[in-house]
Amino acid sequence: MTEEKKQNKKKLKGGISSLVIFLLVFAVATAAITVSGINRSGKQQEEPAATVEEPAVDPKTGEIDVYEIDDIDEKLSKDMMPIVVDEDSPFYEVFSGQDRVNILLLGVADMMSDTIMVASYDMENQKVSIISVPRDTYYFRRKTDNEAENKINCIYRVYYNRAKEDQAKAGAEAVAAAVSDILYGMPIHCYAIVEYEDVREIMEVIGGVEMNIPFHMKYDDTTKGKELHIDIPAGDQIIDSSNVVEFLRFRHTNPWFAARGFKSYPGGDVQRTAIQREFVSKVLAECLKRGNLLKVVRFCVDNIDHNITLTTGFKVAKKAMKGLSSDNVTMYPMPGTDITISGLSFWKVDKDGVYSMLEEIYGIKEPEPEVTETETTETGEGAQQAQKAGQ
Repeated sequence: MTEEKKQNKKKLKGGISSLVIFLLVFAVATAAITVSGINRSGKQQEEPAATVEEPAVDPKTGEIDVYEIDDIDEKLSKDMMPIVVDEDSPFYEVFSGQDRVNILLLGVADMMSDTIMVASYDMENQKVSIISVPRDTYYFRRKTDNEAENKINCIYRVYYNRAKEDQAKAGAEAVAAAVSDILYGMPIHCYAIVEYEDVREIMEVIGGVEMNIPFHMKYDDTTKGKELHIDIPAGDQIIDSSNVVEFLRFRHTNPWFAARGFKSYPGGDVQRTAIQREFVSKVLAECLKRGNLLKVVRFCVDNIDHNITLTTGFKVAKKAMKGLSSDNVTMYPMPGTDITISGLSFWKVDKDGVYSMLEEIYGIKEPEPEVTETETTETGEGAQQAQKAGQ
């Protein structure tokens, strides 16, 4: 290491596995509540030959020297083999030209992906774009037993059950292929799966976040082995380890509670996903605080089922530590609309909307300014008055 690098080095306490990239993975995947069905190994992924020098660790203090490596300004994504890549995509050139890592984030309940998100980290501009994919997204598959299996959340279970080994990997990669297809061949470099007890643990670290609950969330399930009791009043509430799983799992109330005036999400999974995005944004902000950072990252490395190698994680972490902030995280809903097929509710993806969303995420066009309801009303009234004046 040169003298100049020694002077510019940065220090980070914790083991070599304390990588910032896992912080991103977990903070986003917090919204992906999972239950049984995933066998976590708790082991590091098998590593290829190291391509960067590993930092020294002080055995007394546990302090790591995170120094400037020679290839820090090179495109790091070139070293990552995407799970999926489509050379016929209209975005192929921009997908290939930018220094990004795209991570598929899955939460699995009853062997189906209850929540699906893609986190795209632009390492050059230090921005993260998070795309949420509704669990009811229609994705046609030829070999299905019934129409319900054309919901994207069924894919994980099908490929998990088919695999004789590495079942979680098989399920995750199958979902990655479907999501990539919907996103015009967007490459998925890595995946991560989290369990709901991990969510409770991480909330213990950060101490909870404040959320405005739109209505009283009330639900009871007394089924043996699936017991769930949700009772979160409306208004400003602290969501922490005591109620985070219940908050994220709530979808609708019971019929007998509905008769007493308790509500469900009026917008179904679309509104539920929107609230989850807000929650994830707040969790990410808390996780990035210096006092929480190392504890969160260390926990993620030890407990999340993923395929991110140590070498890849170290490189991406180097980039993230150079300026990534929660202020530069943008959440995107999957463009589309509700449809009914054979009596079943689906989310039909709007391909034109996806095209425009990708143009914005990849910087091909500027984001459209947000228009408030008041501005819309005033604009509408002004247009009507102008029309009358011209008559």
